[in-house]
Amino acid sequence: MNQEVRHISPKLDKATRRAEQQSARRVSKMVPIVMLDGRIADLADMKADQVDFAHIAAALSKTARFAGRHRGGALSVAQHCVMGADALFRESGDGVLAGYFLLHDAHEYLLGDISRPAVLDIDLKTAQYLIENGVPAAIAHGAVANGIKRSKLSLDAPIIEAARLPPISRMPLYARQVAEMDERMCMAEARALYGAKGDFPLVRCDLPPPKLTGAIEPWGAMKAEIAFLDRMERYLGIVARAA
Repeated sequence: MNQEVRHISPKLDKATRRAEQQSARRVSKMVPIVMLDGRIADLADMKADQVDFAHIAAALSKTARFAGRHRGGALSVAQHCVMGADALFRESGDGVLAGYFLLHDAHEYLLGDISRPAVLDIDLKTAQYLIENGVPAAIAHGAVANGIKRSKLSLDAPIIEAARLPPISRMPLYARQVAEMDERMCMAEARALYGAKGDFPLVRCDLPPPKLTGAIEPWGAMKAEIAFLDRMERYLGIVARAA
């Protein structure tokens, strides 16, 4: 038997083990994220009992719509959710529907608000990289957008469960109304923040303006947080204190 062929030097073996360990870390499915109380959670596997509604209100009150790239103060995601929820309730009288809208961007308390232009640009650049490395164009294009959508849905599920609501996917009418109000609010916000008169890129412009209960003027973070907490109790019966 050729023992030289069977022999593996300790140095090579150590290097191999190190490479394997580094590879394992790269493919790890654990995504650590620090929560409001300092504990570490797995962003890739959030559970309903880990959802903190006070954390959601606090984070969304400081998260800017349109990445804050407009004059004046930031319009927060919390304000967007509150004003859209109030508009839906004013139009429909349906508190549950309003509650679904209130939480439609709740995943952003952990993901942040990734703007539509940013998603498209990162998706385009990633597709170029993938195609250069042999991935078919049909798979490469849309990979990032699909991944972001999956990430949002994976967080929506425990949030909606924690709110004791059924998945909105079971109620296509609600899903459509929430999605359309998101577009309507986006268009109304664009007009208020940018003075947009005609169409606005990447936003549906064929829908009626929302029946708002007040003008779209950026609130301070504390006002937005308190308003979000108030609407959670009003529409969903969820009581949480400001963080």
